[in-house]
Amino acid sequence: MISSEGRKLGKTLLACELIEKFSSIGLSVSCIKLSRGTHGRSGIQTGRGPEGSDTDRYSEAGAANAVFFRYSRMQELIEAVDEIYSDADIQIWESNSILKLKKPDYHIHLISDSSRKPGADELSRKADLTAFSPLSAIEAEKISAIVPALMNIKGISSLSINGKHWIELDGESLFGQGRIDLLKAVRSTGSILQAAKETGVPYKRVWLLLRDAENRLGAELITSDRGGSKGGGSNLTRLAERIIEIWDRSESDFRDLLNQLEV
Repeated sequence: MISSEGRKLGKTLLACELIEKFSSIGLSVSCIKLSRGTHGRSGIQTGRGPEGSDTDRYSEAGAANAVFFRYSRMQELIEAVDEIYSDADIQIWESNSILKLKKPDYHIHLISDSSRKPGADELSRKADLTAFSPLSAIEAEKISAIVPALMNIKGISSLSINGKHWIELDGESLFGQGRIDLLKAVRSTGSILQAAKETGVPYKRVWLLLRDAENRLGAELITSDRGGSKGGGSNLTRLAERIIEIWDRSESDFRDLLNQLEV
C-alpha cells in the first residue's frame, strides 16, 4: 500500500517503479488506485485507460491488472473492495482509505511539510516506511530498490550484506587485503619498489607495513638479493606464500558466507 499526505507527491511514480521491480522477476502485479470525491462518475474502471492516465502508466510499467475506482461514500468502497481484489502475486494499492478495511503486508507513506491531511500522523505511525516527498524519479527508484528486501522478496533488492575479513595474531589485525596485495605485488614484480608502483602505495609505506608484519610475526616475509650479475631483487619466503594461501582460501569462504546471507 502507498499512501500520502497530499496529491502529486509521487505515489504513482513509486507504484510504477515497484511494478517494474516485481515484474522483472516474473511476479504478476495488480495495481489499484482509489479516489474519493464528488466529481466524476463513480465506479470501477479496469484496463489500460486513456493515454497518460495512472492506469495507463501502471500498464506501461508492466502491471498485469490496472484498476481505477472512484467512489463518493465509504460504503461504496466497502461493497466493492472484494470485487477489486485479484489473484496477482503482488497487489499495490495507491490509497489512504484502504487501510480502514485491510491490513497491508507492507505500507509506504509519503510525507510532506507543505501538504497535510487529516489523520496524516496516524498514517505515518502505521507505515512500515515513511519517505519524504514529493519524490523525484531517482528517489522513487531508490525506495523501490530496497522495498523488496524489506518485504523478504529476494533477487531484486539493491540492499546487500558486505564486510571485510582479516588475519589476526593474538587478537590484533595482522593481514588485511592491503598487506596481502603488497605481498602479491612483491611476488609478481620481484621488487619492493616495483610493488609500490604497482599498488600505488608509497615505497616507504610499503617497507614499513611489511617490516611491521615481520616484527610482529618474528619471522621473515621477504628476502632480498643484493647486486650480482642479475641485479638483485626481492622474493617471498615460504611463510609469506603460506599466508597468501590461507588468505585466498579464507577470502573465498568469506564471500561464500556473505552470499548465503543475501538480503
